[in-house]
Amino acid sequence: MRKIIFILLLLTQFSCNAPKPEGLILKVQFQPDKTYSISTIRGSETVITYSGEDIAMQKIKSKNIKNPTISKVKTKTDAELVTEKSSSGTSFPVTLTYKRIMSLDGKNQIPEGTVVQGEIRAGKLPTFCKVVSGTLDFDQKELLLQTVRSNFEQLEFPEQPLKIGDQFSTDRTVTMPMEGSVIEMVVTTTYKLQSIKDNMAQFELSQNYLMTPKMMDNSFTGSGNGKGQLSYDIANFLVTDYSIKTELVMNKKLNYFEFDLKTINEFSQQTKLVTN
Repeated sequence: MRKIIFILLLLTQFSCNAPKPEGLILKVQFQPDKTYSISTIRGSETVITYSGEDIAMQKIKSKNIKNPTISKVKTKTDAELVTEKSSSGTSFPVTLTYKRIMSLDGKNQIPEGTVVQGEIRAGKLPTFCKVVSGTLDFDQKELLLQTVRSNFEQLEFPEQPLKIGDQFSTDRTVTMPMEGSVIEMVVTTTYKLQSIKDNMAQFELSQNYLMTPKMMDNSFTGSGNGKGQLSYDIANFLVTDYSIKTELVMNKKLNYFEFDLKTINEFSQQTKLVTN
């Protein structure tokens, strides 16, 4: 259950070159010899309702599984992204350090002080290659590394000029294991430029989830959508505020019972340039 929620939370994520006469080009760039603070809040509430034949329902009850099963997850993470000086002129090291983590259940998946190392090449987004932690095992480090990479990959957009009212969409494909099968989800995020004022660009976000089972041993249906906002600091090439709320519903039929899953995910992130 926690694994499903963790994957779903990963789906809810984000984000930009200075405006030219023909429009704004959405591009994120982290500069050398800078420090950025990143504060992230993730929340999820999931309700699973079971129904089916008496023998199946009795078995679920015997395992002390509540019907419906309700779970809530909420974490707040404070991290620091530090870029070093460029010695070659084309690349420079970057580190992401988790400073403080608070969770609703008191269980932190990422220990405070964990460091993710990488580099930035020629104005590109960071590429991360190593996790440094005294408590995480190999699999946990690989999962964290994959998560961090995925988060920053979402900051890459087509370099097309945008005027007020223009919009574009990006697609991401994610697979999720569920009860002996695999669900493929295509997440389409649409970004619409609403306004530019005081060197800040405001975007409206909308998301749509297309879910398809890859193993046809039983039936599955699912869908999802979301809405949010994004603020972009044009002068510093930085997404300063990002928030989105999504709702997903799924139904899974097995041999003797089925379950309905509904989850509401909320994600918000603030990024600030600490040193100029």
